[in-house]
Amino acid sequence: MSHIPISVFIITLNEEKYLKQVLECLQNFDEIVLVDSGSTDNTVEIAKQYGAKVYHQDWLGFAKQKSHAMSLCKNDWVLNIDGDEILGAELADIIQSSVDEQRADAYRLYFEDVFWHMPMSANSKKRSIVRLYNKNKVQFPTDRLVHENVKLAKGAKEKDVAGLVTHHGYHSTEMLMEKQNKYSSLKAQEKFNKGKKPSWLKLCLVFPLMFVKAYVIEGMFLSGRRGLVHAYISAMYGFLKEAKLHELHFIEKHKRNK
Repeated sequence: MSHIPISVFIITLNEEKYLKQVLECLQNFDEIVLVDSGSTDNTVEIAKQYGAKVYHQDWLGFAKQKSHAMSLCKNDWVLNIDGDEILGAELADIIQSSVDEQRADAYRLYFEDVFWHMPMSANSKKRSIVRLYNKNKVQFPTDRLVHENVKLAKGAKEKDVAGLVTHHGYHSTEMLMEKQNKYSSLKAQEKFNKGKKPSWLKLCLVFPLMFVKAYVIEGMFLSGRRGLVHAYISAMYGFLKEAKLHELHFIEKHKRNK
């Protein structure tokens, strides 16, 4: 058990591939809460083997699903991990020490994305997300369909946690492209629901600008051809978001004019 109790919560759907490694690294935490939305593989069985408290919840959407999982945690301090994200032993200790110091209400974790079965260059920019926090100081933006990162309460303090979480969710070109295609559809629908208007200028410029950002500014070029492919797909995500927003408005206008 951790010195200051921390609950880990995970939402899953068919996550058996890496789940054993994920859960093995979480055994020193006070509680593991896993909310499954209908896995047909061995996800639930593996979770039970590693002592997780397993709950079923039909899919509510990313933000609502995670908010529900967090509500099931008994401790104020919680850590959100996905079923393909692995903490190193040292990082688990750092996380517990960070909470023990009580210098912030939330902590940002950094992620090492494995692509083509290898980590990207150590010198490229790493993704970061607030994943460790006092649950009384945050809330999930339930109006978002994707990229459901928590919002901190007014006055809440945030700090970084040193070290990297190994993420296997983007390990192949096909998987990365499939996820970005799915996420772009959800993001476009979210913007459409909020009345966001599409932009011709953005449709023309978003791909090259995002490519330069990913490949040059964020240092993807340091990973050779893997970085080139990754940067192209990252830029394609930006283009697809805008293209699909244009599509939604085009279809709505066409229906009105019938």
